Amino acid sequence: MNTAVGLDATMQAIADGVASCTPFRNVVVNVVEDDGDLHCCATAGPPELREALLGNTCPRKAIEELLEGAEAWGNLRFLRELTDETTPEGIHTFAADIDSRPDDTELWQPEYGLLAPMRDASGELIGMLSVDDPSDGRIPAPWVCDVLDMFAEQAGFAILNARRHEEAATRMARLEQEHERLREDIAERHRREEHLRHQARHDALTGLANPIELGERLVALLADQIPLAVIFCDLDRFKEVNDNHGHGAGDLVLRLVAERLRAAVRGEDVVARVGGDEFVVVAAGIGYDEALALVDRIDQAFSHPVMVAGERMLVRASLGLAYEPARPENVLAPEERAQELLGSADREMYARKRSRASFTRLTARALARRASVAG
Repeated sequence: MNTAVGLDATMQAIADGVASCTPFRNVVVNVVEDDGDLHCCATAGPPELREALLGNTCPRKAIEELLEGAEAWGNLRFLRELTDETTPEGIHTFAADIDSRPDDTELWQPEYGLLAPMRDASGELIGMLSVDDPSDGRIPAPWVCDVLDMFAEQAGFAILNARRHEEAATRMARLEQEHERLREDIAERHRREEHLRHQARHDALTGLANPIELGERLVALLADQIPLAVIFCDLDRFKEVNDNHGHGAGDLVLRLVAERLRAAVRGEDVVARVGGDEFVVVAAGIGYDEALALVDRIDQAFSHPVMVAGERMLVRASLGLAYEPARPENVLAPEERAQELLGSADREMYARKRSRASFTRLTARALARRASVAG
């Protein structure tokens, strides 16, 4: 009984134990519920007994009336008239198939019943065993009553232990649920914080890193003395896109540019939007020749037109490169060196932009002169 886990299993162990250790073939276990009534929670015997009584509830008052009217056999209570007509209202009975032999006082009669109240240490009723139909057909011998009384006493302890176990299990389950909710709340808070952190460090339009994220990543790389390239990218004549096609088209172009930049670099490289049409790429762990090749790949990424509002549009960019080899002797702090590299790449980009513009103007003048001469 005490090795069973859970109240239901304990009740069934009690019923099976009484059936195996005494002559009685019909055993019913009732337990006092929170409302005070007794609930039939286990049986041992034929299927008909289980079907008739399992799950039934008897009023506490009717049970106490039944016990008071029974013969006292020590702690047990013997009933000589346990029938539907003689039992208090609300008591459920099951008639075993026993031949009546009232002339023999040693034989067990169909209307007999034997009850074993189960009580706690204070004497409070916590349940009841009822038995019927002894296999030898006789009124139980004293040793049988002693065994039944012992079962009732030990069953009371087992019930209390089972209830404590279930209460502890319920508390543990409730505590685990609270812990799970707490873990979910913490995880959700972390997700929100990570989302807010991501928003604070990334450009809302393109999803690229913003100047804050760029600065932190660049400073960290410089602190680790890793060779790196900083490439500044500024779109050429982007204002004309907004003026001629609207800001919606301009936003679309910026997103397409972001996709092309991501496709041109490695997955671990940093791509950031630092202004309206200005972008920066930071590639770590590469040599100078690799940096030049990366600039060429990025430049090639702008050589293909983009589709905006059904129109093919060529968006070009001016690029500036600043390279930082691994230099342990660098006296500048990483924050200062980061600003220096960004400024150097920016100046290089504007120098190329001015050079391209000058070349464009010279080419236009040369073409105009040729046209004049030919005319």
